[in-house]
Amino acid sequence: MLITVLGILSIVVGFLCIAGSYLAVMRKRSTALAVVLGLLALFFVTVVPVTLAVFWATTTGG
Repeated sequence: MLITVLGILSIVVGFLCIAGSYLAVMRKRSTALAVVLGLLALFFVTVVPVTLAVFWATTTGG
């Protein structure tokens, strides 16, 4: 159950980073901010949930 909640929270944080990156581009903030938020979004939406699913959720039996 905890692994599932962590995966969902990670995806929510990732989508917030996507929204922040979009806002940074639309409001003409620094390019570095948009890139960093985009990379964080990639990490939180892909790497963290896949790692949780493959290495923890499958080994705990639940």
